[in-house]
Order: sequence, then C-alpha cells, then structure tokens
Amino acid sequence: MKRLFFYSAAALALSVSAEPPNVLVVMMDDFGGGQFAPLADRLNEQSFDPAFVSFVASMKNGGQYSNTEALAAARKAMPTMSRLAADGLLFTRAFSAAALCAPSRCGLATAMHPNRFGIYENSDVNAWPGALPPEKILMPYFKAAGYVTGHIGKWHLGPLNEEMARPIFEKYGLSSDTNPHSLKKNSPAYKELEAVGYFGSVPDALNPLNNGFDFYYGYNYHQSKFYGDSNVWNGFEHAGKQEGYNTETFTEKALSFINSAAKEKQPFFLNLHVHAVHGPLFPNPPEKYMKPFEGMPNLLKNFYGHVFAVDEAIRSVIETLEKNGQLQNTLIVFTGDNGGSVQRESPLPGNAPHRGHKGNYIQGGIRVPLVISWPAQIHKGHVTSELVSLLDILPTAMDAAGISIPDGLDGRSLLPFIEHSGSGPHDQLVWFGLESRSWGFLRETAFDFQKMRSKEPGSWTVVTDEWLLRFTGEIVPGLYRDYPDGNSARMELYSVKDDPGETHNLAGQYPETVATLKAIAAKRAKTLPPPSHWNRLKWQELQDSLEK
Repeated sequence: MKRLFFYSAAALALSVSAEPPNVLVVMMDDFGGGQFAPLADRLNEQSFDPAFVSFVASMKNGGQYSNTEALAAARKAMPTMSRLAADGLLFTRAFSAAALCAPSRCGLATAMHPNRFGIYENSDVNAWPGALPPEKILMPYFKAAGYVTGHIGKWHLGPLNEEMARPIFEKYGLSSDTNPHSLKKNSPAYKELEAVGYFGSVPDALNPLNNGFDFYYGYNYHQSKFYGDSNVWNGFEHAGKQEGYNTETFTEKALSFINSAAKEKQPFFLNLHVHAVHGPLFPNPPEKYMKPFEGMPNLLKNFYGHVFAVDEAIRSVIETLEKNGQLQNTLIVFTGDNGGSVQRESPLPGNAPHRGHKGNYIQGGIRVPLVISWPAQIHKGHVTSELVSLLDILPTAMDAAGISIPDGLDGRSLLPFIEHSGSGPHDQLVWFGLESRSWGFLRETAFDFQKMRSKEPGSWTVVTDEWLLRFTGEIVPGLYRDYPDGNSARMELYSVKDDPGETHNLAGQYPETVATLKAIAAKRAKTLPPPSHWNRLKWQELQDSLEK
C-alpha cells in the first residue's frame, strides 16, 4: 500500500506556473549518499558500512583517516546544497535507474527503465551500435514547447563513434574489430585516437544535437580527466585538449548558456552533468576548494575539495539566475547517477547507512541523493521518505512546464503527489542487471580483477516501502576470495526501515512476502527483452529463478 506524503497544502502550493519554469538538472558522478552533506547530517558513525570501515583501516601509504574526520568533511562540503535542501524538497529514498552510469543515464533521458531496451549493464550501451533507441529520448518535447536546451558534461548514452576509429586502425595495420582499449596508451594508434577525440565521441544518431538539444559541450565516455582532457566535444566538433579544471570549465559554459537564454527571454532546460567525483580523482582540485578541509588527511581534502568545487559551481549558477531575475521560476534538481564508487580515493561515509557501492544491487549501489528546489512554488523545506526514482525527474519537469507526458513511461511526475498530499508515485521499483564488485573497494576480493566482470553474476531486485527482495545468481569458483569455491544462487529479504545495512536476511521467516515480491519481478521479466550485449547465460539464470 502506498503511504501518504505528509506535506500540507499550506506549505506546498505547487501548480503549473503561469510562465513555464526554467529547468536545471545537476548530476554528479559516482557520488555516495553518505558523502552528500544534507544526508550526512542525518548519519552517525555507527551507520557506516563495516566492510568499508575495515577496508579504510587497512589502507597504507597515507590512506588512513578517522570516521569522525570523514563525517565532518562530508557535512561541510556542500553548504549551498544544504541551503537548497533546507528550503526545498530532500528525498531520503531516491533510487537510480540502474547500479551503473550508462544504463542509469539512459533511464534519466527517457523516463523508461533501461531494461526495456535490453540494457542491463554498461556494455549494452557501449557496444556498437548501442541499444538505446534515440526516439525514446524526451528532450525534443521541451524543444517543441519553446525551450532552449543544453547538455553540458557527461552524456554516455551510446557507444563511441566507431567510424572515427576505422581509418586509424587501417592506417596502423590493425584489424577493424580491434578493441581500442586494448591498445597500449603510448602506441601511435592510441595517441591518434585520443588526439582526434575518439574517446569522447558519439555516433551522429545519438549526438545530443540530433536529440532535442540546441547546445552540447561534453563527452560520451565514462570519465573526463579533471585537467588536460581530450574527450570533450563542442557539438559535432572535437573541442581539443582542455585547459583548466573541468568543473570550472563546465560551469563557465553553463553560465554562458543561462545568460544567453535570459537575453533572448526564453525558458531553458539545462543538464549540467559534471565529471566529479568519478575517478581518476587525482590530481587535486585547485587549492581554494581544499581550504575548508585544512588539517584533514589529503584523501579527504582531495575528494571533498572536488565536491566543494561542485557546490561552488551551483552557488555561482544560483547567483547568476538571481541576477538575471530567473531564480524564482527555475526548477533545480540535484542528484547522482548511481551509488558511490567508494574505495581508496572515494572515502567514508561512502553510501552509508547502506552497504556496497556502484555496481551492486545492495542499496549502496542504487541509492542516490535527490533535492528539488523551485522557489516560486516550493515555499517551505520538507524531507520525504517516499519511494522515488531518477526516472521521475523528466516527467516532473514536463508536468511543471505544462508539457503533455507521453504514455508508456516508467517515471511519474512528482508534482501531483506533492501538491495534493496524495500517495507516493511508486508501489515498488524493480531492477535486473549485472551484480558486480568491479566499481569499488569490494574489487579487492577478486582473484583476478581484469577477468572478474565477465564472470560475475546477475541480480534482480524489488524494493517496496517496507521490503527489499534480491536474487543473486551463482558465484563461480575462483572468482572471489571470500567464496573461493563459489557459492550457490541466493534469495535475500530485508526490512528497508529496520535494517538499511541489509544485515539480517529474513527470507526464511517471511515466505509469503518473498512469493509476493518475486511475482512482481516475474511479471516485469515477461515484458523485457534479452540483453543486447551482456552475457545471455547470466540473463537466463535470472529468468529461470522466477519460474521455480
């Protein structure tokens, strides 16, 4: 049963604005909920993931820091976002569309679960020609409604442009099916691919400019180095080697876009999807961003310096909106793409109070920060524990803009539920995908990190207001050090309220609940296509588990 929002009509007077609001979606990369100041304020050290705490305690070469120092750094790293959360809506149970970046971003762009396109892990997006149908991207609806639209930063909705690589492979006598990532980075072929921007490229069919965006300055790749990166494109043209610190560069582009929209008196939709805090996390940010963390160990200064740089970027955007008279009617969304990739350089509190990290369907891999601010319509800050998803962001923005929401979306507008104090948008959320330890500290348990991902199991997960049910496929022998002889497939049931760390498996005590939630997963599975690229045997194991 859906629970009711506790907002009062007096506190929230949400309605479609007389003038369509501007929309700004700020997304951080691999950012843990426990690392986000408004959520870190709700934590204590006892809620940290014990396995991650042990990992940190075992680090050498200047890697140690105390739990107390880490929590203090997280709480002070985003003062601007803390103010926005206090004055807006803070969602404490927001989930990503997937445990990995590319599938999750496909979900955000379409408001449809990536599984519906045969996307279950990154390779389904990255493999040529890519699984995402461009016609499912929702941005053309905003363009048709008179918005000027922009995307700055990470795109990652499709493969790299293989047509760029083929002549370079031919030039150096390489096979046309060569994996560019297998080339040595000092090889002439790799250097030329990098110089022409191949590692940030995207096929024309999936370029933002062909999918409803008027402006694109970004990269179609898992990362863009903070300094001197060659992955960034300006529309259809490679932008060359970047100068300066990329958080600042992306912010400058955002400010220019916003000022242009103000000058033209057009409503805007802008994605500002920064690289921070995806690895590599060194070198350090400019010194000014590390000053709030003086006296702390360098790992904390570095990481939370990068976080503070994003907060400062948001502050400068807000100041520009206010100066232009745009702030009151701008819907601002702040979120992340998936759980934090917590490891040596991405510190505690990590994804606390949840275990695990990016790549896991443990909650640490799929919980994300989410704040919505709209000064003209949200007049008083509130916190909600409703079950919401990244899939809901674009339907919410469309609803606010008075744009008709197409049928068949998995995402729901959040506005009606907030405005009318009605029931929350979702009874349950469901995921199918790769269950991987590759993207965080748990990779240290692998016997062979380079080969582990192709052998790792799949998982399906159902989350409701009260429960989380997760099936994880068989762990093969020789994969993980904690299961040297492998482990059979398993079913786990947890109380999400009483056991956020997922430490007490209740599947044996509540067989009827397991059966009910399993039926939800089975119903969803019947609507899904097989993976476009991911291991079909792993997928079939998930299917078979629902027929037993």
